[in-house]
Amino acid sequence: MTKMARATGAISAVTLALLASGPVVLPRPAMAAEGSAADRLLQRLEALETRVRLLEARNAELEAAALKTAAPVSTSGASSASSVLSVASSTTPAVAVAVSSPAPVAVAAAQSDFTIKPRAMVHMDFAAFHARAGGYDFNNGTDLRRGRFGLEGTLYTAFKWRVDAEFVKKSTKLLDAYLQYAVSPRLSVTIGQHKAPFGLEGNSSDAINTFMERGMAVNAFSAVGAERRVGVSLAYTTPHLMAAFGVFGSGEDVTRNATTPDEGYGVNGRVVVVPVQDKTTTLQLGVAGYHATNFAADSVSVGDRPGVRVDDGNLIEAKSITHVRDADYVGAEAIAIHGPFSVQGEYGRLMLSRDAGLANLDFDGFYVFGSWVLTGEQRAVKNGVVDRLKPLAKFDPRAGKWGAVELAARYDQLDLTDTGLSPLTRKAVTWTGAVNWYLNPYARILFNYIRFKGTNSPLVASPLVDGATAKGDAFATRLQFDF
Repeated sequence: MTKMARATGAISAVTLALLASGPVVLPRPAMAAEGSAADRLLQRLEALETRVRLLEARNAELEAAALKTAAPVSTSGASSASSVLSVASSTTPAVAVAVSSPAPVAVAAAQSDFTIKPRAMVHMDFAAFHARAGGYDFNNGTDLRRGRFGLEGTLYTAFKWRVDAEFVKKSTKLLDAYLQYAVSPRLSVTIGQHKAPFGLEGNSSDAINTFMERGMAVNAFSAVGAERRVGVSLAYTTPHLMAAFGVFGSGEDVTRNATTPDEGYGVNGRVVVVPVQDKTTTLQLGVAGYHATNFAADSVSVGDRPGVRVDDGNLIEAKSITHVRDADYVGAEAIAIHGPFSVQGEYGRLMLSRDAGLANLDFDGFYVFGSWVLTGEQRAVKNGVVDRLKPLAKFDPRAGKWGAVELAARYDQLDLTDTGLSPLTRKAVTWTGAVNWYLNPYARILFNYIRFKGTNSPLVASPLVDGATAKGDAFATRLQFDF
């Protein structure tokens, strides 16, 4: 490159910088003669600046004319020329992905109207059993307790939706598939397959419950007339009151039965009050119930496992109870929290009405447990269910942070004894000690030691006789994460 070319390039660079910074004012050299090279350069720069201003004004005129003649754009999903997908998470802002089209779109409006968020939950268990009585050969090993994957989001702000499925023991089934509309900030209506109002553990997320499995009575009685079902429900929520009511059919996997060709149905309700709630103390009380009828083959089975499902054998059960016309459930619940300490419990009673002159049946069960978060975090409830525990120091060994640690102990009982069904005593009891290590709000490791006993239990190898008892211990652990 010649010296002249380099000089010309330098002058051009200086000129552009001066134009960008505003009007150019250069002092005339004190000793320069009129018509010198400096004067000529200054005149050229002033002319160039004037031309740039004229071009900017013309450009503004053209933009204004284009806006006046542009066709109006609809932001609705049916008539919009393009669409925008907002991918949001609980910790990151929405990311808009625009699909190109020949016409312009109101991108900002579309981003706020439609969102989509992936969901997942994985629970991986391991358990080893020690049989103390009954002679049953337990299965020691691993189990993918649940693997859930799905999507959720919003439609035009007031609508929420969710669709997800679960993989458990070689089978896949639909869990949630619903649309929810916010009638007001306090009142919402949900239509589709979703959790029916039932109880504290039953309506809290499986990612949040303190022990590896819910109480035996919660599992056994919810399977008869709660859990996830297709229906419509209303929920009214305030900081100190939550009430939910719904009408439901069966789950999405219902099939026609020759004995009872019509689908079962029922009504569910739950009311929760929070008389005390401040920064350190919470007291929540609730009641729940359901009425269910038209069971497949007019038959139900009631039972549950001993606090872990690696073996999957029921500790206690009343199997294939026939001629069941209706099932009614009533339950009570309570949770008290003070700083890192909490106490929680539920009681439930299931009543089965039967035809053909057979006796009606009553079963009941309950659990109670205490919890202490050693690292000082506090359990919480929100909208009537248990909320996620958030460690004060998320797991990061390089920064000397190790998450949160919780100790818990539970007594759990399910009594299926009723002389109208059998003279045999059918009662199961478990004691569970738990250590929960919260790495962060969405990942934790659970350790459960379960000591169990079942009178006239299926976990007895010999033929069932009155007084036959299954006893044992389970050492179980779980790695779980969700988002």
